[in-house]
Amino acid sequence: MKKYLCTLLFLSLLAPIYAIGFEALSSSGYAPYRHQPEQASSLEDVFVFYGIDAASLRFVCDQPALCQWRSDKAALTNEQQSSDEQASVLSHLQANTLYIVQYESQEYACYVIDYQLNPLQYGSLSAVTDAIDIATSLQLNLAYCSDDLSYRGLNGKSYTIEREHRLTYVDALWAEDDRQYRDEEKEIASSGYISSLVLDAPKQDVSFCLQGDQFLRYWNLPLAETRCDYQAVSIETHAVAKLLKNEEEGLSLTGSAPLEVAFYSYANPATDYCIWYIYTTPGSEEEYLYRNEEDIEYTFYHSGTYTVKLKASNDTCEDSVSFSITVTESSLDCPNFFTPRSTPGENDEFRVAHESLIEFHGRILNRWGNLLFEWTDRDLGWHGTFQGKA
Repeated sequence: MKKYLCTLLFLSLLAPIYAIGFEALSSSGYAPYRHQPEQASSLEDVFVFYGIDAASLRFVCDQPALCQWRSDKAALTNEQQSSDEQASVLSHLQANTLYIVQYESQEYACYVIDYQLNPLQYGSLSAVTDAIDIATSLQLNLAYCSDDLSYRGLNGKSYTIEREHRLTYVDALWAEDDRQYRDEEKEIASSGYISSLVLDAPKQDVSFCLQGDQFLRYWNLPLAETRCDYQAVSIETHAVAKLLKNEEEGLSLTGSAPLEVAFYSYANPATDYCIWYIYTTPGSEEEYLYRNEEDIEYTFYHSGTYTVKLKASNDTCEDSVSFSITVTESSLDCPNFFTPRSTPGENDEFRVAHESLIEFHGRILNRWGNLLFEWTDRDLGWHGTFQGKA
């Protein structure tokens, strides 16, 4: 008795065990797309076929002969049903149909969709060019878009499979490191039925391309596509100012007169022209000079705080950048004494300290009124010599 029991146990261990569930097959060359249905639908699977004529369903289980098929439409024929050692097979499927398998007192259901009955199609794509906020955003309108795919659950309710869309274009992106606009490929993903898209206003002329959907990508078929060109109007400008005497940027724009400052503009490709406004009265923007150039240099001769503004524009939009330039008050400070040849490198030169001096003329006389040294460069000094002698 023990011998027979061991033999039966050994044979049961050798019997294959199959995971219960649906498989979808197609001889069309395009594998069915498998979608995970909503939990509330009580479906096991949703299968999207590219053509239903060559499609079939398999229900894998341990005892395929016990499976009973039915649908929510026409009654199934015996010719549609077959089985092998691993699965019960149903062929000659109908599109947009719910199929149910009764197996061991439980129901298993899936839904079948034929993509060819509702392929993705786009109408024309166009840009809204008269919107109030066109400087910051752009709306694209789509004349037509196919509805999403849908399926029914065991509860009788309808559910959707949202199509996936991608909008691609090449925009201009400001690169701070090398101060220029670079081309950047952009992609905006959206899903579901679409009639319009809103995006940041492009900074250069672009060609938009809208493509879809995930099913065509899965089958490696040509994507649905629509295109449109757009002439950019949004303005974005950057600018740099630097003092010419130190040739460095990022420092305070403050110094003594004459203060020479260089200004550089960097506007996006949609810009038609740049104008620099130099307000010549400290603290006021009523009187100004303007230069219709990309880069300029200007010298400030009088003390005060000045505003310099760059305005970049076209016929639709504009952008501006401002700088504050401070020229210090004039001052001159002369030393009371100096000690030439006493301690080399320490107080051995007569040199004035100055701020914002436009012109300078210095003379040093002895006690009898004789001229010992004369200079006009305020940054020079006297070493205490006369005619080359100490």
